[in-house]
Amino acid sequence: MFGRFALVAALAAAVASPFALVGCGSSDDAPADDAPTGQVEQAEPEAPASDYAVTIDGATVTEDYEGNPAVIVDYTFTNNSDEATSFAVACSPKVFQNGVQLETAVVTGEDLGNGYMAEIKPGASTQARLAYSLTDQSDITVEVEELFSLDDTMLAEATFSVA
Repeated sequence: MFGRFALVAALAAAVASPFALVGCGSSDDAPADDAPTGQVEQAEPEAPASDYAVTIDGATVTEDYEGNPAVIVDYTFTNNSDEATSFAVACSPKVFQNGVQLETAVVTGEDLGNGYMAEIKPGASTQARLAYSLTDQSDITVEVEELFSLDDTMLAEATFSVA
């Protein structure tokens, strides 16, 4: 309970901090709008939209351990942040069928590897494979967002036929 409170308090402080600085500074130092400054303003380079890059490489229909239909989705995760992290910690992959999120599946006979949980260093990439239980043979939509993001930026999205 205390951990959740601390996280909420930290996020609130981070969001409120820029607003506390509004109005700080003196207008006496600013040049008049009509006075030439002799300097050319250069735009700041835009920061990347995310510290992570994800591609959705494909989907393979299979069966779960009970013989029910399942799909394995292949991802490539690239860590462009300054710290080592894993796909599991950095991203939130979701698969939808008929507008409803699918549950993860347990499959046998398929090597899903360790790419989902493996911690990778900045600049490195890894492949991740995750299995999901299918509800029917309609198309699936795969979406990946950052796990902790204030703007819910979509890192990758793809639709696959499972029929």
